Amino acid sequence: MEDSTMWEPFKVALKYVAQGSRIIVTTRKSRVAEIMGRGSMINLEVLSKEDCWLVFKEIAFFNRDPRQCEQLEGLSRQIVEKCKGLPLAAKTIGSLMEFKRSIEECRRVLDSNLWELEVGEIKSLYAPLLLSYYDLSSPLRRCFSFCAVFPKDYVFSRGELVFMWMAQGYINSKTDTEMEVIAREYFENLAIRSFFQDFKKDKNDGQIITCKMHDIVHDFAQLMSKGVCFTINSNIRLEIDCKTAHHLELEIPKEAQFPESIYSAKSLRTLILVNRNDDMLSTLFQHFRCLRILTLDFGFGGTVWNLPDAVENFIHLRYLELVNYCGDALPETICNLCNLQILKIIIHGDRFQKLPQGMSKLINLRHFNLDFQFYSFERNNVKFPRGFGRLTSLRTLRSFSVNGKDDGERCKLGELKNLNHLQGTLAIFGLGDEVDECEAMNAQLKEKINLHTLMLIFREWDGEETIREKDALVLNALEPPPNLEYLRIEYYKAQIMFPNWMMSLTNLKELRIWDSSLECLPPLGKLPFLKSLDMVDIRRLKKLGAEFMGIEESEKKEKGDIFPNLISLEFGCFDNWEEWNGIEEEEDCIRRFTIMPRLQNLTFHYCFKLKSLPNFLRTTPLQKLEIGACPILKEHCKRGTGKEWPKISHIPNIEIAGIYVRRDGREYDEAEPK
Repeated sequence: MEDSTMWEPFKVALKYVAQGSRIIVTTRKSRVAEIMGRGSMINLEVLSKEDCWLVFKEIAFFNRDPRQCEQLEGLSRQIVEKCKGLPLAAKTIGSLMEFKRSIEECRRVLDSNLWELEVGEIKSLYAPLLLSYYDLSSPLRRCFSFCAVFPKDYVFSRGELVFMWMAQGYINSKTDTEMEVIAREYFENLAIRSFFQDFKKDKNDGQIITCKMHDIVHDFAQLMSKGVCFTINSNIRLEIDCKTAHHLELEIPKEAQFPESIYSAKSLRTLILVNRNDDMLSTLFQHFRCLRILTLDFGFGGTVWNLPDAVENFIHLRYLELVNYCGDALPETICNLCNLQILKIIIHGDRFQKLPQGMSKLINLRHFNLDFQFYSFERNNVKFPRGFGRLTSLRTLRSFSVNGKDDGERCKLGELKNLNHLQGTLAIFGLGDEVDECEAMNAQLKEKINLHTLMLIFREWDGEETIREKDALVLNALEPPPNLEYLRIEYYKAQIMFPNWMMSLTNLKELRIWDSSLECLPPLGKLPFLKSLDMVDIRRLKKLGAEFMGIEESEKKEKGDIFPNLISLEFGCFDNWEEWNGIEEEEDCIRRFTIMPRLQNLTFHYCFKLKSLPNFLRTTPLQKLEIGACPILKEHCKRGTGKEWPKISHIPNIEIAGIYVRRDGREYDEAEPK
């Protein structure tokens, strides 16, 4: 009961109980606990293995011959493992086992899924789940039951579930624009009712990223979807009758013969195929014309294998995921899947070269993820097709590349102009050289107001230190949306970086600048919410001063905070950096400004020429200082004797490393304890 008005009369009555009374409310719904108001909320964890065994044993072995208990203990402990620490499961299965006398009877319990046991006592195990299940709306029931297609202990991704529910048509939304929002609400609804557990949350926004389902809940989901969801993950279950199957997860050894019996599932809507057999895929693509979801995990075979042209047969397909795809391209026929909403490709190796030329026909595509396994994300050389900008329904576009020199073939940045529904993360590769200021301006990034993360990857240098002053014009034209929270800039080869929009990013929390030809840094101290600043491979910079703090001459008489929310600051591979002067030379100025009042972590790596640290570090609340491969600075920061020691002596955790040379001539770092 989640209506707070219905709780009010009950709560009023509880106010007049005897002094010293304590009231405990138990619920499976976190929202009900919030409605109850004041008081501490205790999330009950599962029982330990030993405590779960004690609950089980107290019931299962009650009034039983000690010798028989000893004989059955080994199997019984394995049965208790199925309870996964759930007290109700231990109690219910314990009462079931009370009447099992032989080892054979116990083994049958161990080898069976709980929902397959045709025993009256098992119903009490599912009674609380049934109450929660029938409290769900019809769409939510379908979403929950769908989870049975995945194996036990599967790590669910919230995004994956949301997209699959959408593909199945489970989301009851009036307009397309709110489909993802409602799907995420469905997930939260199931989560607060304890249908999921073991949550992993995003450290920044607290949103659930992944979760699991308790074995008992998974068994219940299988019960609710009996005859509809099938998971076949061994040779033992290959010949199972799945004529009525709507959702099938098939995981078999490559050497095993493909079970032709699955072709009888004429109404199949979901097929998740793991460890595929190359020889059978072409045949497979002739069946299952009703598929909405197709996931193919190609394993790690290492040989080039492209998706068959027959993929176009799945005309109703809305969700296509290719995991560890080892081909060099996708077939043009994939562009005939006009209902496709979600396309996810995880590339294995570095063979994948280009996307189909006809992708602009996928007008219903809402989410396109192109990820990479086992080679650098920064080396995305995949060629995007011209006309990509016609996919105006896109919400997700993790990466976009403008590689290619021929204007007749190259996908230009202007293709991004009308993709204003983009949200989340966008990485743009191939900036520099062919990309000019006008093309960058055509991208209209500032209109993508739902983006929170932007990566601008310029073209990687070719071995020589390159100066590309045009990069400054391109960067200035790539004005991001004002609400941006995370920005990463790589291989930027201009000597200055002060785009007009930099100081307008008042919500920016994290900034990374890697491999740059900068000779000075922009006034980043003015960014009010910047928490993390990471700078690596800025080899031409020699001096860091007041300009980095954002203090202009006209402002030195004013008061204010510099880097007011900065928590983590890292410098790496500043080959020519010698001085960090801050504003120490003007004592009156120091008194007027508070510098880095929340700084917790400060790191220096491979800053070979750096001689000293700024005086303001004395007043920061630093908790950790790490100095690695900075020989001069290391010498000056020696405990008690170094001239820089008074500036850092208050820091509780200091790690200093020096450069040491092995006999083979290789350099390595060796930590010096505090």
